[in-house]
Amino acid sequence: MAKRFYFVSSLISLITGLAIYFFFRKLDIVLFRFLPKPHFFAGFFIPVKPSIFSSFLLYNLPDALWFLSGILFLRFVWFYKPKWQKTYIACFCGVALILEICQASKSIPGTFDPMDLFFMVLTAFIEGSLYNTCIARRIV
Repeated sequence: MAKRFYFVSSLISLITGLAIYFFFRKLDIVLFRFLPKPHFFAGFFIPVKPSIFSSFLLYNLPDALWFLSGILFLRFVWFYKPKWQKTYIACFCGVALILEICQASKSIPGTFDPMDLFFMVLTAFIEGSLYNTCIARRIV
């Protein structure tokens, strides 16, 4: 049951992050430099008034949700093998950190934002704490 929860949570996190782009941003993500933008979503744009909350919602939350989705998916895949799970999650976090930092040097497309790093670390910390408190003690 818990393993299935991780899979569903991973999908929900990924879809929510994408939905923020589709509904609240003008689809200016790297993905659409290679694939055509879906015209279906053009009519669903919802403008948001500038504020601290809207800035978090539009720019930091999608990255945190995609990052969370990756961690949850790796927990799902390696659910009964905690040693491998830790290894793959550490590698995933390292790659995500490197990609985010490389955006500052313009060698990777995107915009570097230190707040993205902060929310990625915060997301990993909260997810890891919840996992250790609620799941890891029951598996071992």
